[in-house]
Amino acid sequence: MTQTLVDLERAHENFYVPSYQIKVNGKDLLRELFLEIVSVQVDNPLNGADRFTFTVNSGFDFENREFRLTRDFPLLFDLFAFGNAVEISLGYQNNQELPLLLRGKITAVQTSFPSGGLPQITVSGYDLTYCMTKGKKSRNWSDRTDSYIVSQIAREYGLTPKVEDTVVKNAKTEQSQESDAQFLERLRERNDWELYAYDQDLIFRAPANDEVAVISLEWGGGLLSFSPELNIAEQITKVEVRGWDVNTGKEIVGTAGTGEEDGRDSGRRSGGEVLKSVCREGEMKVRKPVFSQQQAKRTAESILKKRAELFVQGSGDSIGLPEIRAGKNIELLGLGKPFNKTYYVEQSTHTISTSGYRTTFKVKDTTI
Repeated sequence: MTQTLVDLERAHENFYVPSYQIKVNGKDLLRELFLEIVSVQVDNPLNGADRFTFTVNSGFDFENREFRLTRDFPLLFDLFAFGNAVEISLGYQNNQELPLLLRGKITAVQTSFPSGGLPQITVSGYDLTYCMTKGKKSRNWSDRTDSYIVSQIAREYGLTPKVEDTVVKNAKTEQSQESDAQFLERLRERNDWELYAYDQDLIFRAPANDEVAVISLEWGGGLLSFSPELNIAEQITKVEVRGWDVNTGKEIVGTAGTGEEDGRDSGRRSGGEVLKSVCREGEMKVRKPVFSQQQAKRTAESILKKRAELFVQGSGDSIGLPEIRAGKNIELLGLGKPFNKTYYVEQSTHTISTSGYRTTFKVKDTTI
């Protein structure tokens, strides 16, 4: 069900009191340790690790020249040690639990000692996929789907796999001197799926750009600014993928064309369809190592989809809304034709500071 601004105002106490909760190793920095946090930010991309940063404006003991709360309290640098667990929730002050935005690990600590004002500590890190970026491995799988491999690697890091079946079993899939993050990104790219972590889950799925919008915002009513762009420079009308079956000696062909783009809105045209009205030619022919007609078809669809998503792109700024997350659909109104429509969020950034709570986002779509 799509929530309107009126629904959101009711749920978030009219947006009067932005609130947040930051826990480090289970300790609430505000309510238990009474630290003064001047800003907190969570970057949430559709693919790749989420990143967080927050700045502590108190905790420096001038008498002992150390960052600590009290003389008896351990040094803050012990609390903010590398690898310590972080949970960040953002929203508005009410009687309900704040929505969780990120669960991760501390990977960086920065301090500043200004000529005027209090010393600060800025703590940052990434979600629970961070350790996947370290080290390089070589291994292989035979006759396995990509979804099976992703699930196996997720469990190696203590993550719960939330994985859709990729169906196609590949004769051989090889990881060659790559980090697990690099390898998983390669699997994501060849399926053109989404790969990200939320809470303690690793999610690997087809895009959810055909789902109902989670919220509806109007320019001047929750939507503060929006800058869309339409561009047919990268659009194609048809993709043809050709490979070779070494067992039968026959050529393998898979195709995908306009009308097969994901996330199509009824009554609207895709970039490929617009291109057809401008240019007579718009086909792409690709040779790739494929092992079945099914795989060739999936590869062609993946290439078409990747190009189609470059047709409509935009960036926006709204009042702080934890509902706006990568992988969700949002409806934007008050923009006139052709921009009044539902868009797919590919990145969101949530920031609470002395200026209040703001959400910025990037969106994409395949039709206009």
